[in-house]
Amino acid sequence: MGKKESTVENRVYLFRDLAGAWLASFGDQLGAEDEKIRQRGRDALAEIAYISCVLSDTETLDAKSVSKLIRKGS
Repeated sequence: MGKKESTVENRVYLFRDLAGAWLASFGDQLGAEDEKIRQRGRDALAEIAYISCVLSDTETLDAKSVSKLIRKGS
């Protein structure tokens, strides 16, 4: 398996695990009647996807550098 395939696979597994944990606690937001609450839920999953990508793509960086990238956002 090449580096690129490994990174994509890592992204998928990390997102699955983090999103699963979030859904277990806050998944009801996605089915809420209030659009603002539903949007917060979608935003949270989007942030989890972003963080999963950053973590997978920066496996050679130290924790402080990764933290700066995550705080900086897209």
